[in-house]
Amino acid sequence: MKRVAVFNYNSIFSEDIKKTILRYNQLYPEDRFWIDVYPAKDCLCESMIGQVDFIIHSGGDGQPVKEDTIGVVKLYICHSHQWKAKAGGGRIVNLGSYRKGVQFINVLEDDEILGKKGLMPIMQCHSLAVVQAPLNAKVLATSEVTDEQGKKIRIIEALKYPDGSLGLQGHPEEGTATHVFYNYFDKIGS
Repeated sequence: MKRVAVFNYNSIFSEDIKKTILRYNQLYPEDRFWIDVYPAKDCLCESMIGQVDFIIHSGGDGQPVKEDTIGVVKLYICHSHQWKAKAGGGRIVNLGSYRKGVQFINVLEDDEILGKKGLMPIMQCHSLAVVQAPLNAKVLATSEVTDEQGKKIRIIEALKYPDGSLGLQGHPEEGTATHVFYNYFDKIGS
């Protein structure tokens, strides 16, 4: 059985992450995942939780858990997507207003995790956004918003890192894009 570690940054969606993994386990019992959820505030670094096959850094708030595992694929959601991008040299902006609710993002090309090129619905719940990708990351999906001054802002909704890790601005665990989890689990479960 593969082990998934979830670092919870006080996310209102953390219970949805667990439920999504449990649903996957019911649908694919031969590829089950063991889930451990850790409050991020109690973890200095990833390695303190032991051997894992997959790490999820949730949305929410707080200081990032120090990344010190090598060879483990990770999923960064919302707040974690932002700090991962910023740590790699990307740029974050404050949108001035809160984006909340299901919105469509533009998947730029067919992707084994995100799915087909085109529009994909996903829950949004943020006021900060990545607008410039780190040099080592590939932009997989974008969206566009208009700020309070009428200026259009291109938001980077999904980034793929060289090790196969993925950053997502939206919340696939909420239900509108759970295929992202399932595709990831299929990939690392095989």
